Order: sequence, then C-alpha cells, then structure tokens
Amino acid sequence: MALWAPESEQQGRDALAMEGGAEQTVTVGLQTLEESVSATGTLAAVASDSLAFDASGTVTKVKVEAGDTVEKGDVIATIDTLQLTASLRSAQAELAQAKATLANLEDADDGSDSSAAQISAAEAQVAVLKESVADARDAMGDATLTADMAGLVTAQPYEVGDVVTGGSSSSASSGTSGTSGASAMTGTTTAATTTTDSGVTIVGQDEWTVSVSLSEDEVAQIAEGNQVTFTSDDVDGEFFGLVTDIANLPTTTGGSATYAVELQVTGDVEGLYEGTSVTADIVYLRQVDVLAIPTNAVTTTDGVSTVTVVDDAGETEEREVTLGDTIGSYTEVTDGLEEGEQLQVTVITSSGETGTEGLEDMFGGQLPEGFEMPTGGQMPTGGQFPGGQG
Repeated sequence: MALWAPESEQQGRDALAMEGGAEQTVTVGLQTLEESVSATGTLAAVASDSLAFDASGTVTKVKVEAGDTVEKGDVIATIDTLQLTASLRSAQAELAQAKATLANLEDADDGSDSSAAQISAAEAQVAVLKESVADARDAMGDATLTADMAGLVTAQPYEVGDVVTGGSSSSASSGTSGTSGASAMTGTTTAATTTTDSGVTIVGQDEWTVSVSLSEDEVAQIAEGNQVTFTSDDVDGEFFGLVTDIANLPTTTGGSATYAVELQVTGDVEGLYEGTSVTADIVYLRQVDVLAIPTNAVTTTDGVSTVTVVDDAGETEEREVTLGDTIGSYTEVTDGLEEGEQLQVTVITSSGETGTEGLEDMFGGQLPEGFEMPTGGQMPTGGQFPGGQG
C-alpha cells in the first residue's frame, strides 16, 4: 500500500483536491513520499520471568498483586521459616558433632593406618555436613520470593495461608458442605482443595516486539532495518520501530505462503501492554523534500509529459516537464516546474462523476454537514472537510 502523510496545510488541500471530482488548483511543493506494506500483530515483551518458591511452607505475607509494577529485588511474598529454621539448626548441630569427633580422632592419632583411615572418614563427614548447612541457609533465603527483574506483574497466585512445596503451591481451605453449620461446630471439614500453578509472572515494560506475516510479494519489498510506524486503538498517537528479522523460509497454509517478520519497537513508549493489537506500516521507500505533484496533473502523449500551469492572473499554459519516480499518487518533477507554482488538475471520482455528485458518492450519498463546494480551487484549511471528515 502507499502511505503519504501531508506535512503542511497545502499538502492536505492538494490531497483533498484529488478526491474532489472537479477542476482544482494545486500548489507545487516539496513533499515526503513513502511506500509501505501494512500488517497486523500483537505486542510481546522481550523480557519476562516466572517465579515460584523453591522452599516449602505456608505463605505468611503477600506484598504484590497482579497488575502491580515491581523493581528488581522487590519482595513479592514470604513463607514461614519454622521448618526451615529447624532444618538449619539440625544441620548445624550435626556439623558441630562431626567436627568434635574429628578433633578427638586427630588428638588420638597414633600414626597407624587405622588411625589415618578414621581421620579421613571424619574429614569427609565434616565436608558433607558443611554442604548441608549451606543448603539449609540457602533454603532460608528461599522463604522470601523476590523479583528478578523490573516489570509488570501479570500473574500472582499466592495468598496468605497457601501451602507451597518446592515450586508449586497448594491452597487448602477448610469448610462445611451444604448449609451444615453443625458440621463446623463438631470440627468436620471437607477435603482440602489443591491447586498447582506456575507461580508469579513478570513482564518487562521496556522492550517490545511484534511478529507479523507478509506475502511473498510484500516480503520482497522490505529489508532488515526498514522503519516501522505502529498504530493501535489502545495507544494514543503513533510509535515507531524497525524490522529486525525476516524469515528465510515461508509457512504455507491452505496453499498460501507467508513469511514471518519480526519488528522491534524503538524508544520509550508509554501505555504499551502485552497482547496489545497493533497495525504496522513497514516503510520500504521514502523520499524527503521531493518536488512532486499529483500524478493525475500530468498528461503524457507520445512520450511527452505536460502539465497545465496557472499564473497569478488565472491564465493557463501547457508546459512540458521531466518526471522522476511515481510514489503512491504523486510523481516527482525533476525539471520544468518550480516550488510555489500553481497547476490545474481535473479529478474524476471512482464513480466517474465530477463536482458535488462525485463527492456525495464518496460519502455514501450525503455530504458532511456544513460542507460547501470550494471555489477558486481552494480546499478547507488543514486538509479536512467540515465535521472532521477528510
């Protein structure tokens, strides 16, 4: 598709003149011309993390809920350390006993092979128990679940009272079946409900990618490094990016081949979220400050291209011009015209009608409220019809 955004009021008027369906006067000016292909996709965070308790215990504190933002190192939740503390103290006691045994054997060493073997075995036991103490200390640290990265918390399943075991969590709730209040009074409970989940999910908010699919013809137009303009119903204004990867091999579905293309959002953009639907316009050709005119202002006969120039007095003359590339609905002029000159353009709508009848077709049979057919070839300032339609 062709993408062209007017950079001035005059360009906006010129573009609308092309849709008007009557003789209009347009101004020759410098313009930015673009060609692009369009595709849709969804935002995906470059960085994400899934966290769960590595230790076992009952959740005693929850400091973060889904929807909160966290910084690296923030505490998300904690579990009780009663069992962990007991395990650490037991390992420390066993290590102390092993060290005492080793010390006694070293004091009683008589230089015999038997004595040396006993000391070697005791040393090995001390080394094993040191590892046990270190593991028990690490487990104490695992009682606190902390964020490994900054981002948005998209899932947080833990609640105070949940029992977790080595990376999975289970929620056990006691209660009565039906309306049997008597059961609760006598201590009768229903079976505990156990739920296993994947833990806490954190999604980074600094880097985003979009995956799109393009046809063979479309992918042949683009290249890595091409600029991308993104728009979304959920985000105000445009934001930008680059093409970072183009698949070498296609994916064929129903006999139609498409190529996967990866796009990277650039800059710091507020309001982006995982899964946001976006439209991506990949610009594969851009010419800046080009002296260009509407293509339908040109008449070419026997290889000679001419335009109708309008002077300050309203008189017209046919002038030969030299043309360059045609991009979208505009054509570059390399010789024969100067910036600021006026051209006469006769525009035919898609229905083949001119004047207000053609415009009515463009607007479904009814012109915008307050619209009057412009005179003297001048379109409304700002390139828009009254009522905000363009």
